[in-house]
Amino acid sequence: MEDSRPLKTLLIVLFVIILAVIITMIYFLRDKTPYGLPVEFSANNEMTEVAEAEEPLLLEEPEDDPFESPTVPERFIVDRHTVVKDESFSLVTGIYWDDVYLWPDLYIRNDMKSDDPDIIYPDEIIDIYNRLGKGNVYNDIEKDEILKAYIEVYDIYKKLGPDKENSVWALLYSGAKYDHSFLELFSDRIDPADKAMAQKYIDEEGYLD
Repeated sequence: MEDSRPLKTLLIVLFVIILAVIITMIYFLRDKTPYGLPVEFSANNEMTEVAEAEEPLLLEEPEDDPFESPTVPERFIVDRHTVVKDESFSLVTGIYWDDVYLWPDLYIRNDMKSDDPDIIYPDEIIDIYNRLGKGNVYNDIEKDEILKAYIEVYDIYKKLGPDKENSVWALLYSGAKYDHSFLELFSDRIDPADKAMAQKYIDEEGYLD
């Protein structure tokens, strides 16, 4: 009987050579993939390239247009305050808006029992609106809104008579904090005597910070 061992040996050698060639081809193809993309083999040994993950597109937030004209800010209620004894509008404004001198802008947006802006009663409810400006920075529209509130309260004080003179002068002096030309801008609505007294305060004390 003819010995089959040489044939088996030859087949084993051929199998090892073919296996080595296949492994070399796989390694070679993996390294030479265009653009360095990794290679995967499907169940039927078809070579496919794994697509490189795309980086997410970052959308830049639009920058504020320095030339865009400011618009009248929308006002809305953000809180409500119950008045306690000895409180005033300036005190309440300081609590919620961190600026006691903005009180006329809060006052004109509320309907209080007393016609005198200096008087509010315990248990009255004050609607707290979103404030104007950021810190001590106001755009032109916000300044206009604040000054209009000041002149509106000025008219209220004047209707109450001469007993409110001190409140009138303090109000006009405070209004100039937001625009140093306040007294001139509303000179047609401000009594010359009141304007002169407020200007005296400014000359002696300087503008409020």
